[in-house]
Amino acid sequence: MKKTRQSLSSLFLKQVPAAERAHIRRLEEIQKVHEGHPFHFDDGNLRIMYLNPKCMQSAMKLDAPDELVCAYSRAVMGLLMFHPQPRHILLIGLGGGSLVKYCYRHLPDCRITVLEINADVIAMRDLFMLPPDDERLQVIHCDAVTHLQDNCYDADVLLLDAYDENGLVAELNTAEFYAICHANLVENGIMVANVWGKTSALAGMLSRLRQQFARQVSWTRSPDSYNLIVYAIKGALNQANEHAIKALSDQHPSLQFSALQDKLLSLPLSANYTDTEVELAALKLSLSTIMVPDANVPQNYADWKKQIDQ
Repeated sequence: MKKTRQSLSSLFLKQVPAAERAHIRRLEEIQKVHEGHPFHFDDGNLRIMYLNPKCMQSAMKLDAPDELVCAYSRAVMGLLMFHPQPRHILLIGLGGGSLVKYCYRHLPDCRITVLEINADVIAMRDLFMLPPDDERLQVIHCDAVTHLQDNCYDADVLLLDAYDENGLVAELNTAEFYAICHANLVENGIMVANVWGKTSALAGMLSRLRQQFARQVSWTRSPDSYNLIVYAIKGALNQANEHAIKALSDQHPSLQFSALQDKLLSLPLSANYTDTEVELAALKLSLSTIMVPDANVPQNYADWKKQIDQ
């Protein structure tokens, strides 16, 4: 049996406070009504999607549904530093549709295709104010692994943001699936993965991505959680210069590209790690500088909501 994903920053949380336990009990009561299916919870101006009481999937402000509430999603949009004008984005994992809504609104010349395996999640799209399918947006109910084996997309960007009630989906973070993702990108396309886990597991994911993407892989940790955001480039690396960063920041003021660029980590392209164990050790060392207890990461729901409300 798979282990249920721990909530928020519980990789480092030693003791769950009473208020957090009460909040989880309230969510458990809501989940019973929904008979174990994904559900939403409204708290003031926030609407939150949960896959289970310990797995917050997505959050939305009711008065600003296109805003990227969670910092990890803003970091994902760092993809624009590498590919500022994508024509087609392929997104694996719909959730509450935060990334879909942002891209639909702010990238008007871009087509968006979403692959989502959970019909219950798709059924909640109106609750999270996603636009209907049209010539620019298509949400497909499918298993991404089998779908991408039978269909080929020439995507400029592939966003891998797939979680289920047990956490990160292991089948979507294998060398075989990374190869499928690589094949569905145009030359000079970018794959962005939102991943989570222990340093040893994250190092293995980075190593597999580096092998598939000719070592052109960078990563950063989300400022408000312990999620790792990984950028893997197919073809020639084309990272924005200072002038381009300024232009992007003017177009997307909420994304803070300069701060994000300063926090990007990678291994030198000149370093030829022929020994996998040596490469893994170097990756673990890099991750150890950012995957550490951080006072800026909320330790419970109350702290998280306070940070969001600021």
